[in-house]
Amino acid sequence: MSSAQIKNAFISIGEIDSTIPPTSLLLKVGISMQYIRYFVQSITHDQIIFFGEYTLHHVETADELCQRLERIVEKDDVLQLSFSKTLVGLDGPYSLLPSGFASKSTDNGHINQTISRLDLNMSFEADNALVNKIALLFRNHTVVHINSALLPCFADAVEKGQQKIFANIEQYHFDVLAFNEQGGLQIMNRYEFKTQTDFIYFLLLCCKQLNFDPEKTELVLSGEVDIQSKVYDVCYRYFRFISFVRKPENIHFAKALETYPKHLHFNLYNLGA
Repeated sequence: MSSAQIKNAFISIGEIDSTIPPTSLLLKVGISMQYIRYFVQSITHDQIIFFGEYTLHHVETADELCQRLERIVEKDDVLQLSFSKTLVGLDGPYSLLPSGFASKSTDNGHINQTISRLDLNMSFEADNALVNKIALLFRNHTVVHINSALLPCFADAVEKGQQKIFANIEQYHFDVLAFNEQGGLQIMNRYEFKTQTDFIYFLLLCCKQLNFDPEKTELVLSGEVDIQSKVYDVCYRYFRFISFVRKPENIHFAKALETYPKHLHFNLYNLGA
C-alpha cells in the first residue's frame, strides 16, 4: 500500500503489507507549519515499516495548516488506516516546569505534558482548532510535543564520567539539551537560526552557561544534519568529539529502511519513549 500523491512535495520509504491488521500498527505523526511527516511502527515487532513526509509550502496560519492536514489525510491511504493508536507530535515553542506546577489539561491554546521519567511538565502551544481537527482525523490519539521523546532518550545516552551536549536540528531552529551523570536535565532551550554562524553562536553560548569545554565535550547531533552540511562543518571547527545519536536498541527498522539515517527525525520515531 502506498500513499496517494497530493499537491505537496511528498516522499515515502517502505510499504505496508495489506495482510497486516492495522490494529497491530502504531502511527506516529509530526505536524508543523513546514511539514507533516509520519512513521508506521509494528507493535508486535517494535519495527518501523513505513515513513512518509509532506513538505508544506505557503502555510502561515493554524487554519491553513488544518485545511492542509485534512486534505492530506483524505488522500493518503496509509493515514486512513484504523491504527491501534496514534501519537501526534506538535512542534512549537515550549517551556519546562517541575512536575506538579502545571495541569495536564488543554487550556488557552496550551497542552501540559508530564515527563514522568524526569519529573517534569512540558507546556507547549497547541492551537485549539488544530487540536480539534486532529481529534476528528485520528482515532485513539494522543497529542504530545514532538521533542518530548528527546528527554528520556538523551538522558539514557549519558554515562558516568561523560560530558555531552545534544543538538536536535530542524530547518529553522534547533534544540540544545544537556544532562548530568544522574540523568538530571541541565538545559533544554530552543533557538532559531538562519546560518551556521547563528547556530554555532548559540551552541557555544550554551556551553559557556554550562561551563563545558567544547574541546572536551562530546557533541551529539540529531535531526536534519549530516557530515556534508554547513552546520556539521562549523561544529567540527570547535568540537573535537562529534557523533550522531544512535537509535534505541528496542526499536528496529524494516529492510526497506535499513539505510535510513537513524538520527534523522529521531524525535518522531521515538515518540512514546
